[in-house]
Amino acid sequence: MPTVFTSKKSIIIGVVVFILLLMQIETFADQDWELKTQLSTERITFATAVVGSKIYLIGGTLYADVKRGKAVRGPYGISTVEVYDTQINTWQRVADMPTPRHGAKAAVVNGTIFVFGGWNGKDGDFANRKYPVSVEAYNPQTDTWIEKKDMPVSRVEFDIGVVDRKIYIIGGAIRSDGGGERIGRVDVYNPAIDTWVKGREMPTPRSSLGVGVVSNRIYAIGGRGWPPVRIGPHLTVVEEYDSTSRQWRKRGDMLDTKDSFATVVVRDSIYLIGGVIWKGVGYEYLASVNVYDPQKDTWSDLPAMPIPLLPQGAEAVNGRIYVFGGSGDVGKGVELLPDVVVYDTGFRAVEANGKLPTSWGELKAERQNQP
Repeated sequence: MPTVFTSKKSIIIGVVVFILLLMQIETFADQDWELKTQLSTERITFATAVVGSKIYLIGGTLYADVKRGKAVRGPYGISTVEVYDTQINTWQRVADMPTPRHGAKAAVVNGTIFVFGGWNGKDGDFANRKYPVSVEAYNPQTDTWIEKKDMPVSRVEFDIGVVDRKIYIIGGAIRSDGGGERIGRVDVYNPAIDTWVKGREMPTPRSSLGVGVVSNRIYAIGGRGWPPVRIGPHLTVVEEYDSTSRQWRKRGDMLDTKDSFATVVVRDSIYLIGGVIWKGVGYEYLASVNVYDPQKDTWSDLPAMPIPLLPQGAEAVNGRIYVFGGSGDVGKGVELLPDVVVYDTGFRAVEANGKLPTSWGELKAERQNQP
């Protein structure tokens, strides 16, 4: 790829690209969300993990292999791992994951990233899919991967939470063909001794759920229930797990029956970002952002994102929410978008100097004034 322009044609193209970039930045200028960068590798359904101020994007499938209009989609699952440094806004490629995975999940304990589940295949045919039970751990200090004890069962469309340095694998689906059983199963992995135990079953079996951990309690949010009806039924149910008593209890339902949203936790609240609603013949993409306060068991509906979006990944670092790529409704049909956008909640893990941002209104102010 050239690094300098060598012709008038190149100069014209460069000017046009520059103008379009300025227009895109200007579009975000009046919004609460800031366009920060773009995906270094354009991909979907990757895992994300945070270590310090860096966000790791792990596996997934390339945009080029899933774009509409291709006669044969795939292959699914790559091993690529890239690191986004939130402090200096740069990308770096690190050691590949040993097993290619699409739809895996990752968790961090003591600075080590553990990757679970997902699948891979040469195309979209269920008969050609493989569902790894292998668990792989990445050490950012040495840039190396090692294999850990296998998962008890393979699963997809689950979510994950960490409590007391133990990793909880929650819900999802066990698949061997185009169908699949949505489950309430919980398996608990202890990285310190590399062992698994079976946890207390979640009351509502479901896949494609969101999970947030606040004050050492796990919140399982939404998802798709059992038995499957096409891709539904879609759920609004929220259930809380207390790891001390090993009990589940029901909490207040979600505001909407949305699906495939991104879930992040900032301080003591769980943010549900974007997603879709099934309309019977297709999806409606959502720009909505909801916040759940577990202490009060209440929901707030916040100002929307600029673009209705199904995020590919999201994480929070020191009060800032980073949303990585996604399927977006840009007004002329759904497109795969490479943008990385950021929202600053104003919360800081340490005392901030100077004036905090005031976007997102009264709810944020309430959060900042809490002890």
